[in-house]
Parts: sequence; C-alpha cells; structure tokens
Amino acid sequence: MVFIEYINNKISSSLYKGAPVILAIEKIAKNQPDQTLLIYRKGVDAVSFQKAASSMLKPHIIVSSCTLLHEDLGYVEDSPFIAVSSSNKYPTWIKSAEIVTLHASLVNQIAGQLSYKTSLLYWINSLSKLARPLGILSYQLPLITPQEDKFDTVLLYRFVKQHYKSIWAVLLLLCHIWYEKRFPLYAFAKAQFYKKRVLKLDVNELQKTLDTATVKNLNYDVVIPTMGRPKYLYDVLTDLAKQTVLPNRLVIIEQNADLNVATELSYLVEEDWPFQITHEFIHQTGACNARNLALSKTTALWVLLFDDDVRVTENFSSQVTKFLDDSKARCVTFACLQKGEQERLHTFKQWESFGSGCSIVHREIVERCKFDMALEHGYGEDVDYGMQIRQAGYDVIYAPQIQLLHLKAPVGGFRKPHLFPWQEDEVQPKPSPQIMYYRKKNYTHKQLLGYKMVQFFKTYGVFGTILPWKHYKKYQEAWNQSEKWASQL
Repeated sequence: MVFIEYINNKISSSLYKGAPVILAIEKIAKNQPDQTLLIYRKGVDAVSFQKAASSMLKPHIIVSSCTLLHEDLGYVEDSPFIAVSSSNKYPTWIKSAEIVTLHASLVNQIAGQLSYKTSLLYWINSLSKLARPLGILSYQLPLITPQEDKFDTVLLYRFVKQHYKSIWAVLLLLCHIWYEKRFPLYAFAKAQFYKKRVLKLDVNELQKTLDTATVKNLNYDVVIPTMGRPKYLYDVLTDLAKQTVLPNRLVIIEQNADLNVATELSYLVEEDWPFQITHEFIHQTGACNARNLALSKTTALWVLLFDDDVRVTENFSSQVTKFLDDSKARCVTFACLQKGEQERLHTFKQWESFGSGCSIVHREIVERCKFDMALEHGYGEDVDYGMQIRQAGYDVIYAPQIQLLHLKAPVGGFRKPHLFPWQEDEVQPKPSPQIMYYRKKNYTHKQLLGYKMVQFFKTYGVFGTILPWKHYKKYQEAWNQSEKWASQL
C-alpha cells in the first residue's frame, strides 16, 4: 500500500512534494500498478482507516470516510445512494476527500479521461459516480468525523451538468426557486459551459479475483410464497431437486383466503424429494407476511428467496456458490429475465433495488431485516427490504451472469383486488400511499421534494385540466391525501 498525504490539494509528503495531488496520484499509480493507494489529508489517522478498510482493498472497490457532499443532490438523484447511514458502512458513490483508498490499476485505466485540474473532492466523486454503474463498488466508512468537505453551489451545478442528463440541472434550479426561494442563476449559467462526462473502463479486468476461489458446498434454505400455482411450483421444486448443490430445506408458505378450501400441493408429501420441505397452509394472503413467516422457519447460513414461477438450470446453485466465494457478498440479486429477454451487463455491480424472488441473503441479514407489513398488498416491499439491508451495513450486489427465467404465470397472485380504505375517497391519493410511505421512510427530505417536482410534470393532464394553476391545486390535494394515508400505514 502507498500512503499519499496532501494538504490544500498539494502533496505534503517527500514524494512529489508540492505537486498537484491528482497528478501525483496518476504518476504513482503508473509507477506502482499493483499497489493500493491511500490518499489522506494531513492530520488524518490513515493507519486506523487502512485497518478498517483492509478487507475491501480490491481493484474494483473505492472506500472513503463519510461526507454529505451536498444535500441538494437529493433534488436530482432518485436512488438509495443519497440517504447515507452515519453509523454503518454504506454503499454509495459519494466520496470524502479527507481520506480515500483505491487501486492503482483503476487509476491507470482512467488516467487522462478525467481532468486533474480540479480539486481532489471533485475528481474522486466524478470517478466514483461514473464508475459505479459500470461495476466499481463504492463505500463510506463512518470512522472519522468529517470536516467541511462538500461542494459549493457553483460546483454542485457543474457536477449535476457533467454527470446527469441536462434536464436535471434545470430541475435543480426549479427546486431552488420553488422550495428555497433562491435564484442561483450564475451557478446554473456557468454550468452550461461544461460537457457531460463519460468514462471507459475494462471492469472485467478489475473484477478478476486476486485469489484462487475455493468453492465449498453452499449451506442454504429456500423460501417460496405461493398462491394458486401448483403446477408452476412443482416445476420449481423439480429444478431445485436437480441442483448440483442441493438446498437443505424448502420453506413453502401456501396462501388462500378461502377458509373452506384445502391445499393444492399434495405432491409435497406424495413424492420423494432430496431435501426437507416445511409446508404451511395459511388463509392470510400477502407476500410480506408469507416471506416473513417463511424466513422465520429457516436455519441455514444462506437463504434463497424465490418466486413460484421461476426456472433455473442444473448449475444454478454451483454458479451461486462460486460467485459468493469470489465476491464475498452478503446479498446477491440475480438476473430474472422473461422469455426472449437478454441481459446486456456482463459484470456485477452495486444495485439500486432488490429482488424479493430472485436473491440470496446471508443469515446475518435474515436476522436483522424483515419485510415491512405496512407495504402489504401494495408496492415497494422489495426495494424497502433492500434499503434495510444497506442501512444495516451490507450491500446489494447484482449478478447478471447468474440468470433465472421468470414465467410471469397468468394465475395466482392477487386473486381479487385488495380494497384499500382510500379507494372510496373523492380525492384519490397520488402517488400511492405505499410509495409515499416508502419514500418518507428511506429517502431524504430533498429527495422527496425532487420526486414531488418530477411527478408534478409527469402527471400533467391526468386530473382533467391543462391549466397550470388548476393542475397544481388538484395535484397538491392528491399529494396531501397520499401523505395522510401514508402516515396511517
């Protein structure tokens, strides 16, 4: 590892002393391409940070101390990477310049693509923002109390212009004017002279494991909620019975609201299966309750969350085993594709969401996270579970190379529409109360305001008027209804 100390964006140590820090980073990386670089502001305890980050020092990972960067980014980014936890390791592209570590091989790939004539703060956030969707994993560690390490308004607008679609700089200006009664026209105008940044990376090279993987048998249970899909579920069990690495136990929660019907899954006991099966037939419908009940009955180190209408090949469990061993991930979501769909990604990445029917999670997560019953029969329970995982200090990794076929079975699901108490109201809530609940629970206040601004334009005309003031009035009424019911979920 190479320690690089700087102050005021200039190297302060003997090596390249007085040189611009970014230029020095590029030179050091070129001379020592196999080393991890730890860049830190003078006076920071770099050794303690290095020890804490030691398990994450890989070519495809960037780690820094905590920083907010700028809370107004919430106006323009609708993702889980803004509401950063201050108490746990958190997956986010947002980086502090106070102390940050990355690998020389990554620096060598991007050398010359990002200008060194910026602050280290801007450079490292530009890199992590552009690289995260390509497969670079980024984290913050809450080990050091951050100093005032953030963008000013001019840099904020420049960053938005260079790293988001152009319309988002306009939206940011509208949010500043409408919500804050601010008019940062100079910052907005200056940002228009900057071009959008792109980054080219060979992420496959960076993601290669540095150690020889020792593939062991995977100790896992499978949970499957089901309702009215006996044939499809049978095919799922048949696929699992053919796996090279068999599950220990299948936990199947069968739901049917009709108190007078019996189970449709007689084959669970009539046929022999190469794994234990725990089957419970309940008359309470809802995926949140069913998954929580199923999870409570698992005991294995890993739990595979499945749907009752997916198909997998015989080597699925072997692929999962090797990926977990290589990546050391604690939560992985797989590509769940419908017939004819093709996955264009070839490298794993930090994912914005979570798949409740196509993921595997570690026992540590199972014991700390539960599907939120406030979202039962609605939407967002899967992405909410993903947010719980991140807030608990873990990450959600998307593995596109491990694929399931999702049949989208035409039967089952909600046998009849669930009647919510607000459906009889004269003014219907918009967005749905479940979406409002999820956003208030998991996102920052400015992310909610940014979402509100976007939805104002997206819903234009749906309230039966194109007059701006009338649309705003009806939209605000629907928004207020949504907030009211969200508070009661």
